[in-house]
Amino acid sequence: MKKILFTILLMFAVFNLSAQNSETIVGKWVFTKALNKGIDQAGMESLKTQVIGKWKFEFFANGKYDTFMMGEKTSGNWVLKDQTLTLNGIEGDPQKLKILKSSKNELALKLGLGEFLLTRLTELN
Repeated sequence: MKKILFTILLMFAVFNLSAQNSETIVGKWVFTKALNKGIDQAGMESLKTQVIGKWKFEFFANGKYDTFMMGEKTSGNWVLKDQTLTLNGIEGDPQKLKILKSSKNELALKLGLGEFLLTRLTELN
């Protein structure tokens, strides 16, 4: 179930990549918006209930990450190469996320047909 939900959720992120490097990925992020226009009402409600504002990532400078989703923590390794963020450690094969846009406080990711906007968490969030 988590693998299916992970794949569906990551299929929703958009924008264009400006200069991208590992330092811009390091930090805490939360999914804040599904950007796909073709999501039906039921799909959007499901995303709002289970993902938006709830699914979080923390990327560390040593190439490790933690993700928190549906009350569970998963850890693994991440690699950034050629605008692709590869995550190892989530059930099954490595997950490849295309970085479409990156700034200090926003990160747009794409996997397959899906697009999501993540926002950097600060100590106040």
